[in-house]
Amino acid sequence: MNTSRYSDEELRHAIAQGPITAAYQADPHAVTQELNRLRATELASFLQYQQHAYMAVSLLAPGLKHAFQAQAALAMQHADVLGERIQQLGGLPVFQPGEIAQQAAAEHVQPEHGTTLAEMVAENLVVKRRQIAAYTVLIRELGDKDLTTGHLVVGILVATEKQATELAAYLKRNAQTRS
Repeated sequence: MNTSRYSDEELRHAIAQGPITAAYQADPHAVTQELNRLRATELASFLQYQQHAYMAVSLLAPGLKHAFQAQAALAMQHADVLGERIQQLGGLPVFQPGEIAQQAAAEHVQPEHGTTLAEMVAENLVVKRRQIAAYTVLIRELGDKDLTTGHLVVGILVATEKQATELAAYLKRNAQTRS
């Protein structure tokens, strides 16, 4: 006999559903699929930024190597946040290298490594802009159906837009010094 305030059925349902309640209006499976695609772009970005950090010649642009390393660290942080949310929604975060590459490519994000620092910055800017577009679409699609995921993604979008602004500013300065 259950002496608690909750029925056995209610408790089993709570255990099975975790944070997903009747008020949750999104499709958890569809949300986790989209989050996995975005997570894959962050992991592919991490690889690109880390490669750029290795390739950056400190004497030519001392701060750029550190900026690439910071971008890589932030991409990994974003991937972790997305992975945690995927798990909360009952999904499995993407982790197989082939699957990561395939899902990132679906968002037109693939690790590249330019031959000059300006090319590397431009590649990073293009990736950031593609991620901004993908995050914006997801935020609009979620609306108020999944407030937690929306909030997490808005935070990632803010950081991604800041990085894009910094990369664009670097390229503008670089172009002006060449003129």
